[in-house]
Amino acid sequence: MSNKLEQFIQQAVSAVPISGTSLIVSLYGDALAHRGGEIWLGSLATMLESLGFGDRFVRTSLFRLNKEGWLDVERVGRRSFYRLTEMGQRMTRRAEAKIYRAGQPEWDGKWLLLLSEGLEKNTLQQVKKQLIWQGFGTLAPSLMASPSQNLADVQSLLHEAGVSDNVMCFEASSPLQASKTALKARVEECWLLTDKNERYGEFINSFRPLLPLLREANESELTPLRCFQIQLLLIHFYRRVVLKDPLLPDELLPPHWQGQSARQLCINIYQRVCAGALAFVTEHGETSVGDLPQPGSGYFQRFGGLTLSP
Repeated sequence: MSNKLEQFIQQAVSAVPISGTSLIVSLYGDALAHRGGEIWLGSLATMLESLGFGDRFVRTSLFRLNKEGWLDVERVGRRSFYRLTEMGQRMTRRAEAKIYRAGQPEWDGKWLLLLSEGLEKNTLQQVKKQLIWQGFGTLAPSLMASPSQNLADVQSLLHEAGVSDNVMCFEASSPLQASKTALKARVEECWLLTDKNERYGEFINSFRPLLPLLREANESELTPLRCFQIQLLLIHFYRRVVLKDPLLPDELLPPHWQGQSARQLCINIYQRVCAGALAFVTEHGETSVGDLPQPGSGYFQRFGGLTLSP
């Protein structure tokens, strides 16, 4: 069985090219953000070496994340410690709300509409990119909409981008039954749901074979190292799909939508390996002041509540 788990891990690593910056962001978001958000370079190198990623891969990725404003670096003697910046923490929190949610958002039938005026073209494109990442769709060149966004969160995002004075926010409602066909067609077009559904299908096909292996494995085969490797790869590949999902309410989704199945598969696997993965990071993680702190309470609320004790 251990050989089958090893084969799965190696196959997952080699199936598609893995971006170093993206993988490390996944690692920070999943394993470190709730534990102070700081780690020694040597600890990161040890963790990722187990998956076949060498020292150069790690250093180059950290250098880029530092230049992009995700990570700060502090040098203590000859050691380098990398910590999430304020921007990195903010982006991680926004991603976490999508990745680790337990179910579909409730919907009251209302829409949040954003109308932009007077924005320079490049600024408009950057703001749209952030809003799309948050789940908005483009109804017209200067009009975006979302059925599941919190107004305060969106206003905070617009303020951080420096465009709050150039974007008007409206709340609206639509009589769904009276315009159901036209609305669903528009939703499909604006949010590219067919493409996103296919990506969920690919994730399910990739990770579904792992579930019976985990059910059949005994404790000696599910070592902390293997649990860490599986959890990091699981979240990395799930993150790549779910962060592009607008998390539309069920009423607006097409038939045979695979997002819920993908999320449940992710939850089932995560619950099986999270205790071992946590132990591995605890053993190998080091900060500028010593051991990693214990995870904050929010960590244990992931996916509606993890089956381990803080």
